[in-house]
Order: sequence, then structure tokens, then C-alpha cells
Amino acid sequence: MLRNVFADILLTGLSLAFLLHFAFIWRYGQLLVQEPNIIIRSLETGMLLIIFAFGVSRLVVHFRR
Repeated sequence: MLRNVFADILLTGLSLAFLLHFAFIWRYGQLLVQEPNIIIRSLETGMLLIIFAFGVSRLVVHFRR
């Protein structure tokens, strides 16, 4: 149980960190790593949103038990 909660927090935190980086890329067009291709940027952002939602949903399920 504790390992699952730790994994969920780690998954959520990592995806949130990546999402913040992509938010800055969306806002300013670049950061430390620039992605000029809007299709790739959209796919990467969507993938991280899905991972974030998955982590949050698993965390909610574990806390409801």
C-alpha cells in the first residue's frame, strides 16, 4: 500500500514538473529545450496530461480505500 502511494505521488510529481516546463514552452515558445513543431509539442503535452490524470486518479483511489 505504501509503495503504491509513493509511486502515485512520484508519477504525479514528475508529470507536473514536465507539464510546467511545457507550459513555459507554450507561453514563451522556448525554454531550455525548444520544440518548434506544434504537432510534436501537442502530442508531448497531451501525453503528459494523460499521465498526470492517471497519477491523480490512482492517488484518489488509494486515499478512498
